[in-house]
Amino acid sequence: MSPKSIIPVIALVFISQIVKSQSFMHSAGAIISVLDGKSTDGNNNSVLLYQTSASYFPRYNFVEYDNSSVSVGMPLGVGIGIANSLYNDYGLAFAYDIPLVLDYNFGYKSTMENDSRVGGYLGAGFGYYGITVSKSSYSDFSARSYGPMVRAGFRFTTPRDRENGHGVTVGLFYKKGLEKEKFNTYGCNVYFDF
Repeated sequence: MSPKSIIPVIALVFISQIVKSQSFMHSAGAIISVLDGKSTDGNNNSVLLYQTSASYFPRYNFVEYDNSSVSVGMPLGVGIGIANSLYNDYGLAFAYDIPLVLDYNFGYKSTMENDSRVGGYLGAGFGYYGITVSKSSYSDFSARSYGPMVRAGFRFTTPRDRENGHGVTVGLFYKKGLEKEKFNTYGCNVYFDF
């Protein structure tokens, strides 16, 4: 076999392994977020937003190994919360969250076939967050927050849930806002893995 034909053969084997190892996984749960930024009312008031969202998290493993995978996913969220201005003025917040994340998964639920009882993930991505605050005299506003994010968490299962292929994921994330309000978003999530 000539050296010129070895490279295409190796590439073909590599591509077929990646295609063969792809799988779709998903989870559902809740996200709790705290956003800290400035209002857009011209007074530059400090605004603190507490947000609870229902979430659905589809992810697609595009590279899988025996005990790990690399996935792309969208932990989508929608919910309501409370906004608090510097003057202790409270408002009602409605928000949606559309992040795109790239995760390195290891141990439990890294792949469909993994039989570990514990695992986790480390990841990064880009998040887009829309929020509208009402019923507040100081902090009524609509805002969009977007920026890079980092995330990490762990997964576990019980012996009974393991038989069904179910588990729990608990994680933390941080997003740095690039918009005018500079919302820094801190949060945690809890998911039931299917």
